[in-house]
Amino acid sequence: MKVLFVTNLWPDDVRPWYGTFVITQARSLEALGVDVSVLSIPGYAGRGEYLRAARRVLRLNTGCRFDVVHGHYGHAALVARLQVRAPLVITYWGSDLRRDRRAPDHLSLKTQAEAEVFRQLARVSAATMTQSEQMHRALPRSTRRRDHVVPAGIDLDRFTPLDRDEARRRLGWSLDEKVVLFGADPDRPRKNYPLAEEVVRRAARSDGEVRLRVAWGLPPEDVPTWLSAADALLFPSHYEGSANVIKEAMAVELPVVATPAGDAEERLDGVPGCYVGPWDAETLTQGLRRALDHGRSPAAREAVAPLGMTAVAERVLGVYESVLAGGSRARA
Repeated sequence: MKVLFVTNLWPDDVRPWYGTFVITQARSLEALGVDVSVLSIPGYAGRGEYLRAARRVLRLNTGCRFDVVHGHYGHAALVARLQVRAPLVITYWGSDLRRDRRAPDHLSLKTQAEAEVFRQLARVSAATMTQSEQMHRALPRSTRRRDHVVPAGIDLDRFTPLDRDEARRRLGWSLDEKVVLFGADPDRPRKNYPLAEEVVRRAARSDGEVRLRVAWGLPPEDVPTWLSAADALLFPSHYEGSANVIKEAMAVELPVVATPAGDAEERLDGVPGCYVGPWDAETLTQGLRRALDHGRSPAAREAVAPLGMTAVAERVLGVYESVLAGGSRARA
């Protein structure tokens, strides 16, 4: 099977951490025998990059050697739809379907208009994949039967538990202080960094020295060490699809405190040491204190194990196969 990924989520020399979950999915599909080609769109470089990608996709209408064209994220999926020779599969990753009015950056008319256009793209696709039931419900009702809830997979061989003190020695961190990670870009309003700061300030009043560190823009190879060196992950986002950093933290047995954005409740429900609560500083502070007291959570790794890379790649391949067979299987 030959598949073309069209994506504006792909690591490069400028942003080596960006879209690592897409490249990991491509590699795991290749391990199953899928021939994956990639049209990467560095959208941060300007609209011209989308125009160049559009011209390349349009050429597929005169001769397409791909069995499936797979658009990753709304902007790239719009470009991918310019060809009509191969069935289009779309993966929505989160903010491209945002409909939650709590998110501060949701309020612009441009953002709302884009999200509506991306929602309607589901009508002209052979199948879609979303990250959570929350996202699934954001699609037009008539398209949901062709949607498959398939969260991004986690490389369980790379994200494996490492002794906390050993991880800190590698990073040069103090062994004594409690460290809470914020695993997102603090400058993006929907990630809610000010709330994370307030929660950690409150926790420090009763728990002594508690330090908030921002795990953002790191070389991908450093992320497992940072997670292992921390005492908890705090993720108070307004809106998500299926936050990879939550699943990565779970894989290294790190307690997670999060708001109910995306599939956080589904991932963390009943996991010892983990907590999901409302967008309220005092409530999240109580959850963080419990997480810090609990320490490592082997149950978290057990809970996320079904989202290993091979298992998720098999589900994606199943979507391709159902599309090529001319049908749409029940949602995964």
